[in-house]
Amino acid sequence: MKKLFLLGLAAICFWVPANAQNVSGASDANTITRAENGTSYRLISIGDKLPRLFVNDKEVAAAQLDRYGKVIDRLQSELWAGQKKQAQMNDAEREQQVSKIVTDLISLKIIPSANALLSFRLDGGGFVVNGKRQPFDTFTRFKNKFITSPDKVYQFNN
Repeated sequence: MKKLFLLGLAAICFWVPANAQNVSGASDANTITRAENGTSYRLISIGDKLPRLFVNDKEVAAAQLDRYGKVIDRLQSELWAGQKKQAQMNDAEREQQVSKIVTDLISLKIIPSANALLSFRLDGGGFVVNGKRQPFDTFTRFKNKFITSPDKVYQFNN
């Protein structure tokens, strides 16, 4: 029962990258590169923005993108499949980390049981459990163990 609860708990927790895009305007998760019949294609697709397509390292003008509709559709489909797989891997990692956070909260007697956890937020600036800001030493302990980059956030709201 406890394990199932912790798995359910992890499913509604999230990690948010504050700098989701790199300086070039596209993160690796938004870019796919493929070679077909001696031609290289690179597609950058971010949200609902018009995709950028490069053919043999030369950008195709926006007005000419319709000429590459089939290529864009195929690459975009592959890109989305890769993003979905990466999201599933991230979810599994978050689930493990949230379970560890809950286990530590219980072992340090910050909460008596997993059922007593209503909410928490852990980021580089603080740690709040059930609406109560945790002491600096508790925050530091959890930050050092779970916050591996300045943009990492773990949050749960029941």
